[in-house]
Amino acid sequence: MDQYRVVGPDGKEFGPVDLQGLVQWVREGRLIKSTQVRKNDDAPVVAESLPELAEVFSPVVKASSPPIAITVALPSEFKSWDFIGQAWILVKPHWLPLSVMFLILGVMGAIPYLGPCLSFILSGTLMVGIYRAILGMLAGRAPTIEMMFGGFDRFGQAFLASLVYGILIFIGFVCLIVPGVILAIMWLFVTPVLAETNLDFWTAMKASADLTKGYRWDLFCLVLACIPVMLLGLLCCCIGIVLAQAVAFTAFALAYRFLQARQGKTVFA
Repeated sequence: MDQYRVVGPDGKEFGPVDLQGLVQWVREGRLIKSTQVRKNDDAPVVAESLPELAEVFSPVVKASSPPIAITVALPSEFKSWDFIGQAWILVKPHWLPLSVMFLILGVMGAIPYLGPCLSFILSGTLMVGIYRAILGMLAGRAPTIEMMFGGFDRFGQAFLASLVYGILIFIGFVCLIVPGVILAIMWLFVTPVLAETNLDFWTAMKASADLTKGYRWDLFCLVLACIPVMLLGLLCCCIGIVLAQAVAFTAFALAYRFLQARQGKTVFA
């Protein structure tokens, strides 16, 4: 297997690392086109001249893939608090409809006896509608409360996705917790994928897993960073939790668009 060493401006070498690790450094922005790289015992060359990195620096975009719909500037690096801070700025002008959406979800689940059943059956579909509203907000469209009920065209796939990955994640948590956390991060974007594609639930789960490759630790840190946001919402007379949820899910939507842009992938179908 080929081994690569990155040569710094002072001549210091970093590595060795295999091709997969080198590609990861490119995606993380630690290695740019002009960086000197030594392959095995060869003389150092600029990274963009290595054929195996050509597609990474210039990803092939399929002609049939539509552009990612977004009008806000994405952070240049994956930083949890940058996403949360930007999410807060985006949510502030639309805090009322977004908060009401999550309030409806919470009230539905709290209905005596029927609540858990309704939540189990409908929460996936309603989250498809909410993600459509949030992704639309990123594209410059104002969200409305009615949008959360616009996901019923994906009812079957949303329900199956919630059922299948819910069961698998639960099994993962039973198996020493860590596997459950990994699966939850892998499938973090199943709902937004379902919201903007016609993919079936299993293909959407694969698309989410593929999109999160190389960034699962970063996504885990984003989830952890949202916990104090939720706690702060609880302290604000408890009703603030729905606003905190709006901020958290907007941060996830920004991360979703960031990974699509960074990995040169769209999942439209």
